[in-house]
Amino acid sequence: MSTYSINKKCPIDISNDPWEPYNDINMHNQLTLSNIEFTTTNLCNMRCSHCAVGYTLQTQDPEPLPMDLIYRRLDEIPDLKTLSITGGEPMFSKKSIKQVVKPLLKYAYDRGIYVQMNSNLTLPQDRYLDIAEYIDVMHISHNWGTIEEFTDVGFGAMTKQPPLKAKLKLYEQMLDNASTLSKQGMFVSAETMLNQSTLPHLDKIHNEVVKDMHCSRHEIHPMYPADFASQLNVLSLQDMKHAINHLLDIRDEDIWMLFGTLPIYPCLNDEDDQALLQRLRNAKNVTTRNDPDGRNRLNVNVFTGNVIVTDFGDENGTISNIKTDKLPDVFNQWINSSLAQSLNCHCAEFNCLGPNVLVKNMYYPHTDFKEKEKMMHRIYQTN
Repeated sequence: MSTYSINKKCPIDISNDPWEPYNDINMHNQLTLSNIEFTTTNLCNMRCSHCAVGYTLQTQDPEPLPMDLIYRRLDEIPDLKTLSITGGEPMFSKKSIKQVVKPLLKYAYDRGIYVQMNSNLTLPQDRYLDIAEYIDVMHISHNWGTIEEFTDVGFGAMTKQPPLKAKLKLYEQMLDNASTLSKQGMFVSAETMLNQSTLPHLDKIHNEVVKDMHCSRHEIHPMYPADFASQLNVLSLQDMKHAINHLLDIRDEDIWMLFGTLPIYPCLNDEDDQALLQRLRNAKNVTTRNDPDGRNRLNVNVFTGNVIVTDFGDENGTISNIKTDKLPDVFNQWINSSLAQSLNCHCAEFNCLGPNVLVKNMYYPHTDFKEKEKMMHRIYQTN
């Protein structure tokens, strides 16, 4: 177990987003491994059609690796600032909670590391209350424009469907859990993905996130065709920009809205892009986040020890294993790879770190962002 002393954490707010990889540029003048995401279970009580890890979901978890190994690998990361816990549904298996989730939460608490849990929030409330003191962000995907969307898409990949009444109960429990936990002081952040399904219902979804769930933040992320979600209908660039402008028109300005992984960049010669970026920069309680995947984050599977660059799974697959390698060494090997080098551009004028591989392949397959980087450096005379 770590011997690090407790670091006092500043509250998360619009001026302090610990998962923003640009923090490492400000602190270290380079991208640094400061974020680890753990896949702690392959179990879930739902089977969402849009779930990026849906193809890995199982009916039984294997035995996890010894926690001593996981602690040791975390101890070897000097600049670790954030931990993300995902699955599956991390709170579904009581065995997993006891053996893996709680030990990770306590490790992070003792070391002063920010923790985000990715959950569907449909489980009994006492499970969430039991870990509330350790959670900095409770992250929930909320893409349900209609109740039918939840009952159909939320279980779309499930062979044997639960009764409709059971599905509806989970939906109500999700809303109630989000509202109760928020009112008790937990930072609940609801993420909505922009795609053909959510586009007609963005007003309703935002209103539910703010007024029914009482979330602290509404995250907006475009959907990209990765892994299990590779067949879903993504939006055209034009529809994407229209959706973002519409959300800025109708949103509740008192709630923090975070836009992540946007396919819109200062280096592209597009007047609409530049107008939208300027609007995002000027909007009250709005931030845009550079994508952590492949920049300051690695994902570790607690059962196999395999390490992936999260959303880059299609492109890279497993890049190493914690049974044999230290995570900073894995990160350095990745960040110096030709793929990472081709993507990780940096424009200091706009605190921009460029696209990830999904964005580039989807919208800009023939754009050389390293050349764009040089152009921006010439314009703004930066290094």
